[in-house]
Amino acid sequence: MFKTLLNKTPTTKARPVVDQSRIFQKGKLGIVAGLRWVPLSKGERSKLLNAARDEGEQSYCITPDGAQIGFFSSNPGGHGKGRGALASLALLLGQNYSHGGEEIYAFHVDAERSCLVVLRDGQPVPGFDVIGRADMVAERINTFLQLSDATSVRRLGAIDLLGNVEEIDWDLVLDEVNAKVRLKKIPDIRRVLMGLAVSAVLCASVFGAITYKLARDKRIADELARIADDPNIVYESKIDGDLAAVTGTGQASLQRMIGGLKQIPLQIKGWRLSKVECTPVLCNASWSRSYGNFAEFGHALPPSAMGQPQYDVFKPDDLTSARLVTQHRLEDKAAGNTAPAAPAPKLMRTALPLRSAVASKFFSSLQDMSMVDVKVKVEPAQLFAGQGDVNQLVRPVVHAAWTIEGPLWTLEDIVLEDYVAVDTFAVELETDKAATPMEQTRYKLSGKYYAKGKDF
Repeated sequence: MFKTLLNKTPTTKARPVVDQSRIFQKGKLGIVAGLRWVPLSKGERSKLLNAARDEGEQSYCITPDGAQIGFFSSNPGGHGKGRGALASLALLLGQNYSHGGEEIYAFHVDAERSCLVVLRDGQPVPGFDVIGRADMVAERINTFLQLSDATSVRRLGAIDLLGNVEEIDWDLVLDEVNAKVRLKKIPDIRRVLMGLAVSAVLCASVFGAITYKLARDKRIADELARIADDPNIVYESKIDGDLAAVTGTGQASLQRMIGGLKQIPLQIKGWRLSKVECTPVLCNASWSRSYGNFAEFGHALPPSAMGQPQYDVFKPDDLTSARLVTQHRLEDKAAGNTAPAAPAPKLMRTALPLRSAVASKFFSSLQDMSMVDVKVKVEPAQLFAGQGDVNQLVRPVVHAAWTIEGPLWTLEDIVLEDYVAVDTFAVELETDKAATPMEQTRYKLSGKYYAKGKDF
């Protein structure tokens, strides 16, 4: 947490109004959270700066890859006498602390304010650079976790906001501040145009050139306004990133989950396996006690186990019927051991099949399996990474949820194409004396398939 609280500067007529609610003080440096991030396409910087200034914004900064621009309502030169320029907290975290992938940084600034910054591959995610009340920040955190694979998100900051988190060394985060993270003043283009207009009055030739330029700028502005109303612009800005975030695709991912299940024994020192639920990242195993104690169980865990069992999932007054949960790595066949599984290939939009091709391959295989005591279900397809009519988009992608339930011996008959993702693989086992034979034990697979919404 920042060691120095916000220094309130007295307001004078000569000094511009500063939005102190979004500024932290670190020595002479003002750190800004809650920037408004928007996509930045080539040739659109001037247009966005003009629009932002008209809306009351005075400062801006650009991500290192040039893909986004962030706006702030205060002038970077009006932050108080003797203080340095303002810097973006999101860019500082991405530059000095990010490890890549999806990351959530959430912490309490003071008794009134909390802050949230979400990064994806070191870049801020629009809509998730916020500062305000703790309940508002917590709600925004829950929204992001629902839209992502929560198990793969790195979490740093306050434990009451994020649960199991890593600590943040703020001195390390703020150790290096360069021009790339500092806010710059939005230039007043209108003053420049006024100067050109005055010059035009003095020189007819310059006046003609300015008239032509203004007419051309108006045509460009009209065209940009037309593009802004096009739903394809918003869709194209996020579809590739959302596709890249999909995990657990193809037959290899299913085989890793099955391999993870096979590494878990049915009994360990008097504890019986009751349920296993695997994701593309790991397997969670639940255990019921017949006899034995916690220590014996912990010493006899298989090599695939990750850490020690969770002992806090039973009632304190009922130790004899306690239940435990363990986590296990998936099998990496390439390495020949239980090393962390290599990431599956990412979905590429151009490589996805049409919906008709999904029906002829994936749906047909599900129909064949339904003849051998297997229940299959497929939900109606919906637009992926957006809302609205598929027909309004040029290159839409759709997805649909599916489930397969059947006896374990039918797993070998399941073949998943690269455009099919497995979200969960669950098996429930009987734990009483009249347990169901393994060949009659049933599993449940659930996931989604992805396809082109139209031919492109």
